[in-house]
Amino acid sequence: MIQVSFLGKDAGPAGLNLSGSARAFRVHESTLYILERKVIMILLQILWDDILPLFAFIGAGVFLDSKFKIDISTYSRLTIWVVLPCFIFYTMYRYHFESDDLLMIPAVLILLAVMYFLSMGMAHMFHLGGAEKGAFEAVSSFSNAGHIGAALAVMIFTHPPFATEAGSAPHLAEAMGTMVIIMIVMNIVVNTFGAALIRSRGSTVKEVLSFMVKMPALYAAILAILVRSAGIHLEHTFLWPVLTHFNGAFIVLVTVTIGLQLHRSKLRKPDRFILATSFNKLILCPAIAWGVLTLFGGAFSPIASQVFFICAAVPSSMALIIYGVEYGEDAGLVTQSVLFSTVAGALTLTCMIYLARVLFPLAG
Repeated sequence: MIQVSFLGKDAGPAGLNLSGSARAFRVHESTLYILERKVIMILLQILWDDILPLFAFIGAGVFLDSKFKIDISTYSRLTIWVVLPCFIFYTMYRYHFESDDLLMIPAVLILLAVMYFLSMGMAHMFHLGGAEKGAFEAVSSFSNAGHIGAALAVMIFTHPPFATEAGSAPHLAEAMGTMVIIMIVMNIVVNTFGAALIRSRGSTVKEVLSFMVKMPALYAAILAILVRSAGIHLEHTFLWPVLTHFNGAFIVLVTVTIGLQLHRSKLRKPDRFILATSFNKLILCPAIAWGVLTLFGGAFSPIASQVFFICAAVPSSMALIIYGVEYGEDAGLVTQSVLFSTVAGALTLTCMIYLARVLFPLAG
């Protein structure tokens, strides 16, 4: 803002202190320059901490497949039937739900439902059918909350303006609590309904539901709730190190498998399918998330609202590639759509992080 003064001996004919205005303008320009540098640093930090590690694992998969004959179906089945259920069980078992947290669950489900029906309408408009239609709906609707989302939450809320000069992060616990709920709901839906969409081939609703109830991820979530409710403590049993190691192996197996599939996919320029799914996930989804938060009024704190909004802007779920590989339904198309969304998301996420602070500012 340019400051003016109507007093002082340097005042002009209208009492305007031109030298003071010039100084204020220079200060304003300097402040904008500092803010621009901070935004660039945030972008570089996101690329360095969250995006490049994923592509390093993907590159390892590409390298392995170029040098050796890898059985990709073994990787995908190991992930779907062993590693992923352990990951979901471990995540749900560790989190302590509070009564106020449960309101986030319907908010996430409403967001997913709206995105699904909007993408269904777009798929009909594009005359997509069978497996291609299911892939379009899945890639457009489901976020990569378990990989990029969780890492983003840690990075954002451990740095200014959310962290103090002393290095403490007073908002991190609340942010991660919200993130865990979103991640749990998203993982369950992606690995049941999302998997069913990838496999659908135009199946009926009954067939899709029948497939969903066969997914091990669903029973891992139910088992975690039962074990937690029964007060059974696993931390001091032999199972805890097993779960911990599987939790760490999840991201490695998923991304390496993506690299294997990418090496076997025929790369092509982004077409209408890829561009539309990326627009839906990176632009339309956060806009819908803002509408959902408006619908709930002031039910969520600014921190929870920011996490929800940012998570909606996270690129498409990489787990969908695993199901494309496993069921052989347009695996190359799903792989390229998700990866394009991830690369483009490195730019759009930076804007959405800033926009979240503007839309849901902290009090004071």
